Amino acid sequence: MIALWNLTVERQLAGSWLVRAAYVGNKGTHLYGTADQESGLFQANPAIYIPGNNPDGTPKSTVDNEQSRRLHQGYSNVSVVDSAINSHYNGLQLTVEKRMSSGLSLLANYTWSKDMNDFAPIGSYYGPTNPFNRHFDYGPSDDDNRNVFKFSGTYQLPHFGVSGFADKAVNGWQVSSIVTWQGGFPFTIYSGVDNSLAGELEDRADFTGSSINKAQLGSGRSHAAMVQQWFNTSLFQPNAIGTFGNMAKNALRGPRMFNNNMSLVKDTKIAERFGVQFRAEAFNVFNNVNFQLYTSNGSTGLDRYQADQTFGQIFNAAAPRILQLALKVTF
Repeated sequence: MIALWNLTVERQLAGSWLVRAAYVGNKGTHLYGTADQESGLFQANPAIYIPGNNPDGTPKSTVDNEQSRRLHQGYSNVSVVDSAINSHYNGLQLTVEKRMSSGLSLLANYTWSKDMNDFAPIGSYYGPTNPFNRHFDYGPSDDDNRNVFKFSGTYQLPHFGVSGFADKAVNGWQVSSIVTWQGGFPFTIYSGVDNSLAGELEDRADFTGSSINKAQLGSGRSHAAMVQQWFNTSLFQPNAIGTFGNMAKNALRGPRMFNNNMSLVKDTKIAERFGVQFRAEAFNVFNNVNFQLYTSNGSTGLDRYQADQTFGQIFNAAAPRILQLALKVTF
């Protein structure tokens, strides 16, 4: 079940201007997942960790005796599709709009929001991280982006009262731009080992620092430094035996993103039913480096604890500046 609500206030200013403020919220109850990492598959037959040692000194819980510690001895992994996932979203949306007048139109929007749920985070395989406690996965959604700003504008250059070749050269130009700025998406650090001995390999890392904010090194560094170590990797280690790790779900944030696409369009009328359109388009016009948290297959050295040098490194970035020219004939 999903409940939606919103409250919007609008005000028109000076004819062509409009300002809008909106609160948008929703609440999802008993949701069914739709993706592999968030599939709604619940491990109904995990292995139970038994602390202590046997009389002969061997641990009571090992990988080898995993099956004997399962809830239902006659089965191994039992995946149950349930509708028990919950979510809620709250967002403030601010908009300024200028409708087309004098050849100019503008649209700016800023959203400040918080998206929470108890889905298992990206990087998990079999549903909840802790099969004994779904609330262990309550935290920011994988697509939670707290700050998003978008701006778009179109300007049609004034028409000059000339004729002949001068008219074809100086009239019919239009400039457009789309700007996007947003914060980073959250991610979780996994242990990479089955120290919980639950037989799922979903354990999170243990955070050893005093504040998770100190682990977030941020973007105010050189690109080389960010690529080599996005966060303070020394503050994480494999989880303690018999636990699922103490790191909160999606407690760290990936790289932020800034992008500006621009286009220059020229419409030229050759005859009454014949015209030519020229387009020059630039994507990521400032050639800004936008690091990406995940590669195309969803894997990265950021999310899983490793003993090698790739842990905490960034391997992917969005496209650099791309320029393209086009000529279209209309008739």
